[in-house]
Amino acid sequence: MGPMIFGDDEWIFQQDGAPGHKAYAVQDWLRDNCPDFISVDPHWRRPTGEWPPNSPDLNPLDYSIWSILEEKACSKPHPNLDSLKKALTKA
Repeated sequence: MGPMIFGDDEWIFQQDGAPGHKAYAVQDWLRDNCPDFISVDPHWRRPTGEWPPNSPDLNPLDYSIWSILEEKACSKPHPNLDSLKKALTKA
């Protein structure tokens, strides 16, 4: 995934707190395929993760950037996916 996109540049994959991202299979795959992977807690009864949950300081996209992007790109309804993609790219 990363090397094809970023070449030799260093990169960090940061996931958000979406429930699907916490699935054991997803965490296992990321651990095996992403360098320097920092796991999240897959379940509150199994606190094995290293990434703090719900941290605005560590997840700026979740807490600020996405809302600004959404406001700019979605000020009007989009008739199709291409229209939405263009608006997101422009914003």
